[in-house]
Amino acid sequence: MRMVERFLNGYANAFQRWMPAPLSIAVLLTGLAALLALRDATASDVLGAWTQGMWSPGLIRFGFQAMFMLVLGHVLALAPPVMKALGRGVNWVVKDARWVASKVALLSMGLGWLNWGLGLIGGAILVKGVMDEYRRRGGKSPVHLGVLGAAGYSGMLIWHGGLSGSAPLKVAEKGHLQELIGEASWALDLPDSIGLRETVFSSWSLALTATVALLTVALFAWLGRTVKSNKAVPDAHAVNVSLDKEQASLSFADRLDRGRWLSAITGLACIAGAVWWASSGAPAQELKFITPDWINMVLLGGALLAHRSVRDFLKALDEAIRGASGILVQFPLYFGIMGMVTGTSLGPWIAEGLVGATSREWLPLALFTSSGVLNVFVPSGGGQWAVQGPLVLEACHALGVDLSKGIMAMAFGDQLTNMLQPFWALPLLGITGLKARDILPYTLLLMLVTGTAMAVGMVIWMA
Repeated sequence: MRMVERFLNGYANAFQRWMPAPLSIAVLLTGLAALLALRDATASDVLGAWTQGMWSPGLIRFGFQAMFMLVLGHVLALAPPVMKALGRGVNWVVKDARWVASKVALLSMGLGWLNWGLGLIGGAILVKGVMDEYRRRGGKSPVHLGVLGAAGYSGMLIWHGGLSGSAPLKVAEKGHLQELIGEASWALDLPDSIGLRETVFSSWSLALTATVALLTVALFAWLGRTVKSNKAVPDAHAVNVSLDKEQASLSFADRLDRGRWLSAITGLACIAGAVWWASSGAPAQELKFITPDWINMVLLGGALLAHRSVRDFLKALDEAIRGASGILVQFPLYFGIMGMVTGTSLGPWIAEGLVGATSREWLPLALFTSSGVLNVFVPSGGGQWAVQGPLVLEACHALGVDLSKGIMAMAFGDQLTNMLQPFWALPLLGITGLKARDILPYTLLLMLVTGTAMAVGMVIWMA
């Protein structure tokens, strides 16, 4: 165990020393894509494809949808009813020190499957709550803090196979597949949309997600007993979005902003709109109404209802919006890469290389593996789908693989290496006061264990 722990700690230190910022990586990948595209295209053609990709209206809308989903999930996690529920979760978690880490992982994954922003921030708040409880009891945690933080981050291990997964939600939108492929001759063969019943709620996807969740809980149950704590609980960032004290006299505008009815009416209208949306299109049992816009409508309505007033909602929004700042500029850069992939011969060239190196039976595993590697450099499910999506569709079409399986193979690979790439752990680290090197050794171990199960699943369930 000590040898494994030394290796994992060494990896964490090396990663932090040599890995540049995600924005720097996005710029480097843009340069690499441009160089590859120049192999049989002019500089003018590459520049035009890059520019059109960066500001493609459909992709810019996609970037807004993804950021909105993250921010609203964060806002919902900061709402008083959710914070109260998380407080009750903390009380349940700390009842038995032997199971603290596994319980935190279980709750974090449940929240992460519902919404990645909710799971990311809810998991962080759970970890902070446990740390606060142990601080009150004497300042030392019976659970290793790195293990605890890694458990709180585990929701990002199953998010892309859940209700807020970028790829399955986007392909559920009418016309998105054709827009992603562009003018390829076989675009007419694509379905208008692929609903969540065929992706997230397919039997093989649910089975693989459940397997990953069970393995995660079991691993953290073992780590919670094996890895002993040797640090005092550090001070953590205070999560505080409460209002200032009411003043004796308030203007009409203040009363409007602090009143319950305005946020409640707007929230109810959003929920009613989501219900109408679900019942006005294709049969509800096909789940094709679940798109990024529908998810965001539900999240907006839920967040407005959960906060006591518009003022409360806006305070939580100020806290949440910082978590999306890291991907604001990165999305257009990734869209520019996608523009070069689809606007030149680069896309077909890469797809042909992938198809030539694998077979129909092994394509899901190849997509899963390549997606995991790409996620280290493109730490955004939305940005990655923009870059890799056309290649996934082309490879599946060429080898006759079911599109839904290829899409989910990419989704599982993307979420797996979140345990290797600490970009999305930044909100958790800020809230809990932990360092990346504290959690990375244990998230890497989690990646190795669950990645093996996912790889087996690619061969057994998806082939």
